[in-house]
Order: sequence, then C-alpha cells, then structure tokens
Amino acid sequence: MSTICLNCGHHFKGNYCPNCGQKATVERITATSLMADVLHVFTHLEKGFLFTTWSFLIKPGISSINYISGKRKQFQTPVSYFLIWTGLYIVLHDKIVNHFNYLLSGEVITQLDKSGEANRLLQKHFTLFIIPAVFACALSIYYVLARPKYNFTELLVLSLYGGGTYFMMLFLSDIVLGIICKVNVLNAPVFLWQTALSFLYNFWFSFDIFKRARLRLFWLRLICAAILVAITGWIILFYLPIAWLYLTKQ
Repeated sequence: MSTICLNCGHHFKGNYCPNCGQKATVERITATSLMADVLHVFTHLEKGFLFTTWSFLIKPGISSINYISGKRKQFQTPVSYFLIWTGLYIVLHDKIVNHFNYLLSGEVITQLDKSGEANRLLQKHFTLFIIPAVFACALSIYYVLARPKYNFTELLVLSLYGGGTYFMMLFLSDIVLGIICKVNVLNAPVFLWQTALSFLYNFWFSFDIFKRARLRLFWLRLICAAILVAITGWIILFYLPIAWLYLTKQ
C-alpha cells in the first residue's frame, strides 16, 4: 500500500518520501514532540560543534585538509560554527561589561574618542565589522601562503573556522579575566592580549596547515601572514568604527 507524502503529495512506499525526503509518518505537534526536537538539536549540535572546536584548536592543519578534501560530515558547517562562537562571545562580553559596570580605560578612550561612541558602535554592529576582518584574514593567508595550492574561497572557509575558534578563545578569556579575576575587559592591556592571542593562534593555524607544503621562505612567510592577520584584524575592529563615525558626521 502506497503512502501519500503530506509535504509534496508524492505517492511512494517506504519510510521516507523519495521526492522530498520527508518521513512517511508525521506526528501531531505536542509538547513532547517539541521537547524531542529541542533535545535533538542540542545533542546533534554538541557532537559536531564540540568536535569541530577541539579539532581546529588542537590540529587545525589536518582538520582543514580533511574538510577541503571532502571529509565534512563530522564537522559543524563553517558559517554556523563562526556565527555560534561569535554570538556567544558577544553575548557574554556584553553581559560581563554590564554586570560589572566595566568602562573604557583612559588610554583606550584617548585612542578612540572622548565619548566612547566608536566602542558602542562596534558592539551594536559587530557583524558588519567582523565580516571585513574575516575577508582580510583570508586574503592575507591566501596571498602570502596558500596560492596556488588553494583557492580564495577555500581559504575563506578555513578563515571562518579559524575565526570561530579565535572567538571561542576570547569567550574563555573573558570568563577568566572578566568574571574570575575581575579584570576590566575594556582596558588597553586586554586589547593587547587579544591581539597577541590572534597572532599566536594564526601562527599555529597557518603553520599546521602549510608545514607539509614545502614552501620557499616558509618561516618568513608564516610570520608575515600571522602579523598581517593580527594587525589588519586589530585595525578593522579598532579604527573602522572611528572612520564610520567620522564619515557619517560629515
């Protein structure tokens, strides 16, 4: 006896519709089914999400090579991975700043502007500023290390994984510094620490990917790529909001 798919109307036999993929039996929506869906999302997210986080923290090279070569089922997708860690960091950072009433330190205010508008703009429109930072990171690694072995889109995907992992480290850093140690996470030493962390992780990330490529002047190119990523990211997130304010007030 054939089944009629409730989604597309296709007649078929089996547990799933061959036309659209929906299950043959669709249960009525209840509180139990809703909780089961929520549990399913979190258990499946945890499996791929934590695996991806650990893999790109400890062994970013082999993880990148595996993903590019087609072994992708076990990894969280790059865009969602980046957005999840970025979102978690933004939410936590904002909660810490508001809860402990942290304010921009004097030296940071001097470098930004007297009112701190640039910092508030960055917090409000963080995504608009982080997108060019990711592109700049991908461009730096692509032109210094990757071409012609990898194309730019592949480097952009890897930069999303690297960027997501970096925000995971910032997430943990804010917990340790802002909550446990009660350090103002808006002061200049913390900004410098975040820049240093960016350099160190990008150095490790690039080294682990390209150490097998036998590139000429490998160490020099590796250091240059890590410095470029750290500096361009810092400039974009630190000075682009100021430029935005300057241009919009003209």
